[in-house]
Amino acid sequence: MTLAGSYARALYDAVAKDSGPGAEYLKSLREALARRGHQKLFPKIFSEYRLLALKEERSKVHSVVTPQQEQTRVLLELYRKLTSHHE
Repeated sequence: MTLAGSYARALYDAVAKDSGPGAEYLKSLREALARRGHQKLFPKIFSEYRLLALKEERSKVHSVVTPQQEQTRVLLELYRKLTSHHE
């Protein structure tokens, strides 16, 4: 993981853990970057943060099971049980 990726992950975890004011996190991040001389990383950190948020959003969408999907799963399971007894 790159340095910008590490900063983005730390920021993402902090925001996820405590849904406080995001402006405080950004202010603290900017101060930390200034102390370490890493101010140039801020745009890359923002990009990495967006990717992390997008990845989580997509995983939530894929993990949602609709009633129709559940019904299809149950019917397939029943079909397999019924056909396995006849063979």
